[in-house]
Amino acid sequence: MLADVVYEKLDEKDYAGRQYVSLSITNGIEDGDFEILKDALNDINHHHYRLKEDSIYLNSYGGLVAEAKLMGHYIRRYHHATKVKKDAQCNSACVFLLISGSCRIAEGDVGMHRKRMDEHFKDVSELNAYFNNDQDDEFFRKMGANQELIDIRQNLPHWDLRYLSNSQKFNAGLFNTSEEESQYWQEVVSRKIAAPKSFLLEELEDRNYELYKKVTWYDKWIKKIDPFYVVPSCTEQTFLNLLEKYPVGTDKWDHQFEFYESKHGYDLEDDKGNYLGEYGSEIPLVEGASHFWEILFYKKGSKEITYREETTLAKPTQWENGGEALKVTLNGRRATRTVTVPNTGFISNGWGMDPKIDPTGPMTVKVFVDDQLIKEFNYNVISKQQYLQKIKKEMQ
Repeated sequence: MLADVVYEKLDEKDYAGRQYVSLSITNGIEDGDFEILKDALNDINHHHYRLKEDSIYLNSYGGLVAEAKLMGHYIRRYHHATKVKKDAQCNSACVFLLISGSCRIAEGDVGMHRKRMDEHFKDVSELNAYFNNDQDDEFFRKMGANQELIDIRQNLPHWDLRYLSNSQKFNAGLFNTSEEESQYWQEVVSRKIAAPKSFLLEELEDRNYELYKKVTWYDKWIKKIDPFYVVPSCTEQTFLNLLEKYPVGTDKWDHQFEFYESKHGYDLEDDKGNYLGEYGSEIPLVEGASHFWEILFYKKGSKEITYREETTLAKPTQWENGGEALKVTLNGRRATRTVTVPNTGFISNGWGMDPKIDPTGPMTVKVFVDDQLIKEFNYNVISKQQYLQKIKKEMQ
């Protein structure tokens, strides 16, 4: 059963006139859920909707860890918050979604255990290698989870799901933003409202104290509400409420504090039409080779992305435009093209290499969006002889 990724328009708008929507992930996490989530978030972005509480709601009993990690990377990449409401749960693989939130609020149940292993190992060395290369632990660390949370997951067998106490959730950062994400939002919002970061933090501290003082004797002793776990909302912890409170500054979203994951390398087609791909900076200047780059890039409030690519070689060459508008400068060393693609969170391009006319040596590719440099890739084009020597060395 696929997780239900449900988002719906709400009958309300924010201070800027943006439509509020609700987005929830429920039930089991299975193959295909990443694509459903991605399509939903892209649609929300394209129409410039705003998530209610600026959060994705979670109520899932778990499922496939690999799928959850794909979804989690997408959630974190675009700085969405996650929330488990008081009457909801987030168990097993769902925790990978929860910790991926830019801000995490876990009011409901959070259940953890080790993942089930169906693999068979040929010997003890292969078994040890599996445990020494645990990518799940690395995912937790990348999302800002502390060692205590990692240890809890590792020390609970698959058949023994246990729920975290409020103290464990608090220590694991499941009532707040991670340090990295907090710094990101401070940099962005301080620019948008033209105020120092210290001002943002003072506002948040005042709000935190206000919430603490609001917990009455009746709340504490009859309703059993512990004021220690009453915290500002994710909207407040990411300072987005201040955009309404102090509507000055600039409307331009500051991309300087976005980190765009990227890769570059080359593809090589053999005589049988098969492709060999390799990530890295060295590009062989041989028949059938082409270099490429790819960037995980997401533009807010837009259905399309228009980027400018500038490719500069060590020496002049002849450029084939392939039907694209192409501007050649620096006496044939540089080619610039402008490309428009759907805003799906991924852009990629490259050039085929011709050993008869293209030069070896350094090559640089710069990618611009809205005239802002997003990424610079540096390659080294090597000769066929150098490439064969490299292959021979790697095989020794």
